Amino acid sequence: MKHILVATDGSDGGDRAVDYAAHLAKVHGADLLIVNVIGGLGIPDKVFMSFAQGQQIWLNDLLTSLSAETLTKARDRARSTGLTMIQLESRAGDVAQTIIQIAQEKGSDAIVVGKRGAGRVAGLLLGSVSQKLVSLASLPVTTVP
Repeated sequence: MKHILVATDGSDGGDRAVDYAAHLAKVHGADLLIVNVIGGLGIPDKVFMSFAQGQQIWLNDLLTSLSAETLTKARDRARSTGLTMIQLESRAGDVAQTIIQIAQEKGSDAIVVGKRGAGRVAGLLLGSVSQKLVSLASLPVTTVP
């Protein structure tokens, strides 16, 4: 294993996934790619498009800033294990599909994700990201409780 992708949303489950993935990367001498996907907020496209352009720009800027903050905290967490080969990636889109796309593009050998993230209610209604990843990904997916 040379390339490990961990997806986090900054939740406690995401933090545990980062900790586990950083340990795994250190043991295997692998690099770690920490991913945050902006999406899954439950705002239908039609509703978002009804916002004024200024509101859309403000919301996009806010989400981008929150993603950067989430990734920075996750990187610091991973570094605390002594790991140095860490990359960060933020994208927007369907969370599970985007994680799979990034993993394929970057040649990841495995995906690590928390069992439950910040979207607990949506996860109960629509199925969790971890469940979708296990079902759809063509590479190993580790879910961290």
